[in-house]
Parts: sequence; C-alpha cells; structure tokens
Amino acid sequence: MTVNNIVLEEGVMQIPSWWKVPPGYEKLQETAHLLGKNELLPRASTSDQQSCYPRESLRKIADAGFAAVTIPADDGGLGAGFTGFAILSQSFAQYCASSTMCWVMHTAAVQTLYTAGTDQQRQRYIPGVLKGEIGGLAFSEPATGSHFWNVVSEAPRHGDGYLLNADKSFVTSAGEADWYVVATSFPNSVESDKLMFLLVNNNQEGVESFPFSAMGLRGNSSGPMKFKDVFVPKEDRLGSEGGMNYYNDNTIDPLFLLGTAACWTGIAQGALNAAIDGAKKKVHADTGKSVAGYQVIRHELAKAQILVDSARAMLYRTAEGMDNTIQNGRALSECLYPLWQLKTHAADIVIQVTNQALQVSGGRGYLTGQVEKFLRDGRAGAIMGPTNEILREWIGKTLIEVPWFE
Repeated sequence: MTVNNIVLEEGVMQIPSWWKVPPGYEKLQETAHLLGKNELLPRASTSDQQSCYPRESLRKIADAGFAAVTIPADDGGLGAGFTGFAILSQSFAQYCASSTMCWVMHTAAVQTLYTAGTDQQRQRYIPGVLKGEIGGLAFSEPATGSHFWNVVSEAPRHGDGYLLNADKSFVTSAGEADWYVVATSFPNSVESDKLMFLLVNNNQEGVESFPFSAMGLRGNSSGPMKFKDVFVPKEDRLGSEGGMNYYNDNTIDPLFLLGTAACWTGIAQGALNAAIDGAKKKVHADTGKSVAGYQVIRHELAKAQILVDSARAMLYRTAEGMDNTIQNGRALSECLYPLWQLKTHAADIVIQVTNQALQVSGGRGYLTGQVEKFLRDGRAGAIMGPTNEILREWIGKTLIEVPWFE
C-alpha cells in the first residue's frame, strides 16, 4: 500500500502527524530531527563522557538558522514563536540533551536582551548571535539555592557604571558563553524591587568560571562563576536600576520553564526510542523471539509512550497559548500557571520513562550508552529551580486562591 509515495505495511497503524507536531510546523520539526541525527547525536556521547562543551553542535544549530528563534523576523530572528521554540527543543533533546539545554538557556538570554534591551543593545549583540555567539543566564546564587529569582549580590554605582560583585552557581555555559545576563541587586533602587540585569562579556576582567562535574548533562559546563569587582558601563544595563522582576515573570521564567519542559519531554522520547529500537533488534536465540515479541514489553512501551505524549500535548498547548497571549497584547505572566504544571509533569515523567526504557533494555540499558545517558540527563529536571516541590506548592496555593508568591 502506498500513500504519498510512502510504502506502508498492510495493517500497521500510522500515528497521525498532528499528534506529533502542531499543524504548520511539520517542516520545522523535520529539519530539527535531521539536524539532531546528523550533527547532535554523533557528538553527544563524547560531550557526555569527556564533559566537553558542545560548541560545534551549537554552531551547527546557529548555522541552521536557529540562533534566535523567538526574535521577530523583521529584527533578524527566525520568528518561530514559542511553539517553534518548544518543537525545536523537544526535537533536539532526543539526540543531545546537553546541547539542547545550552541552547535553551541561550535562547532565554537572547529573548531577555531583546525584550528588556534598547535598540542600541540589540544592534550590538543580535548580529553576533546570528553568527553563532552564545548568551547565558547568570542568576542562581549559592546563598539562595534553587530560589534563583532571589539574589543577594549587589552592583552599586561606580563612576559611569556599576561595580559588580557576585557569586553565581549552576551557570549553564559558564566560561563558554560569549556574554551573560547577570542578575544582581541595585542597593539604592527606588523601584518596587531591587533586581537589576547587567550584560557582562566573558572576557571582562574579574570574570572567573569553575569546572562542572555532574551526574548528567555533563556537556553543559553549568559550573559556578565569580564576578569580582567587574566594572559594567551603564550602557550594558538592561532596563532600569531595579524593578526587573517584571522580566522574570514575563520573559525569563516563561522561556526557561517552556524550554526545559520541552527538553525533559524530548529526553523521555529519545530514551524510549532507543529502548524500542533495541527491543526490536535483540532476538533471544533460545526462543527465536525478539524482546519486542513479549507482551509485557509492549505494554511497558505503551505505558511509557502515553506518558510522553501527555507531556508533549501539554507542551504544545501551552506554547500555543503563549503565542496567542503575545499576539493579543497581553502579559506573558498570564501563562505561568500552565507552565508550572507543564514543567512539573515533564520533569516527573522523564524520570519514570527513562527508568522504563532502562528496564526494557535490560543489561544493555545499564551499560554506558544512550539509555543510561538519557536517564542521568533527565534526572536534573525535578531538582532544577523552581524545583517540582516549589511548583506544586504554587499550584496548590493557586487552587485554594491564596497568594502564590511570598
């Protein structure tokens, strides 16, 4: 049987394309998978085993036109919106989670620069981004842990700028990014909050990064950084002297939660794909049956795929809701509640699905390889701030109609 020049085996159910990707984004997803298979996957194992930053993979992502996916096309970006961003992240993560996470954080940094920055700042930074320069977010601090929105560092005025002193923890692309959006406090702010964003280049005097060694996402270079007596000219301040919590709620959190949830969903699908492939290929000589020939195995695969698809359905619905919110001129913070649910669910199911993928794969899955790497990579989701415990508390408070943030 042939449909649209594709030969289909008689009786084999075909999964509808709209179940895998929102209509209109099929070509974008196809391009992402080709890039993942041809460029990200071949380097993923080396990046993981050697804790090597995936610079070449990120360059290939930029060369493919995905360096600034959420920036409008009129300003040099791809203009793919949040839905395009979610599709790309979910697709890339099926091949290399480290590259994907670095790219997600980069995209959040670029979007923050675009929304909070001036035209002059955009003109200085966006052209470099389109050529492959990497941005990063330096937010979390050891003193406040996963409460990354709370910072204790300060940058008082100093001459024609600010003197930044800050200890940062878990900075994705630490020491590897070309520039960072650094969250700090302006001590004399007259705004509603003291949060201030400064653009700092990696090669500035006083910027220091430290090694990263972790259970998973080993290519991320998500180590600590120190900014010691770093002078930041006032033209490199994003927005106002304080009052930047608005951008936390309307740019950074939405992009971060959406992108990371997409990453966890993609990791789960990638692990399951590897388990399915292995189950079909592995044949027991004593029975003549493949591992996939056992009903119990097929049931585990089905249960895992249902979980992945539940997260992916939430992902695309949330992303489309975010695009509609922006198109209707409303604040993106309206989407925080579904984003909390999405991140929590995606970070929960990736743990369960990667465990199921390993169980289906048996001893082969326990050996160093794709399934084992996906399990380690995905475990980061539930503890990455806001942790799943914090998000469930915010969701619960919202349900009983009390203020969620204190």
